[in-house]
Amino acid sequence: MNHADPPWAVDLFGDSQIDLVRDRLGQALVDMQENARAAQHEGDVESNHPYGWTRWPGSYRQVARQFDGVEGATVFKPNGFPFNLVHFKRGLLYPFRFATEDVSVRQAKLPSVGPFIRELFTFAPEPSQGSLFEDEELSQGRVEVRPKLAALPEGTRLVLIPYACNPHGLLKPYWGVASLLDEQGSLEWVVQPEPLPLPATPTRRRLSAVPQQATAPEHVSFDAGDQPVPKLFARPDVDEKRDVPPLTEPAPIDPLAHEDDEN
Repeated sequence: MNHADPPWAVDLFGDSQIDLVRDRLGQALVDMQENARAAQHEGDVESNHPYGWTRWPGSYRQVARQFDGVEGATVFKPNGFPFNLVHFKRGLLYPFRFATEDVSVRQAKLPSVGPFIRELFTFAPEPSQGSLFEDEELSQGRVEVRPKLAALPEGTRLVLIPYACNPHGLLKPYWGVASLLDEQGSLEWVVQPEPLPLPATPTRRRLSAVPQQATAPEHVSFDAGDQPVPKLFARPDVDEKRDVPPLTEPAPIDPLAHEDDEN
């Protein structure tokens, strides 16, 4: 076992799989950031909305993509949750952004605490000072967990992947295990969260601009083609001998009945 490996990670993933999990989580966050920055660039707006709209679902999507097809990993969509989560070995992976600037991960809070977050933290250890939800209907011990989460194997532990980022950079990604302290999303870390190593490049580069499109060698107007040759028909010899003028349009024909006639 690598002495740098945290005991909780060895317990959840096995010492032979920790590097795989670290590397794939780091790659997922780098890919998420690359996609979100490309969306912001192409949006060409003053607000950071394109970045945010891409980053939020992208964190779940990229983690799921990194573990799709990996032996021992299950990619699933919890009932009512819009994105996929990953269960690998005994770890349930949950990424979230805790800051937009360089701050200590010890100050990390969840963006919001709703029913789904409470369900996830039924897979987390109880806080050392006791749950603050014990006197409420939605205490952690009384949360009704949706079926796909409830079907996870016994011994599953929630692994948090907090990261700080903004359109200019991915600042501080970590992973670790924590308890939920209060409705403001405060966390109590079981151990010091471990920084995630990041690869130098994304999985695939996104286009930051539309490339010049291939064009035809020459553009021509609609009337630049060959002129059609009309088909000419000679007049019958008998008409020419009788000096009959050419017929340019047929003579009008008087109708035999009118629309006012009853019969």
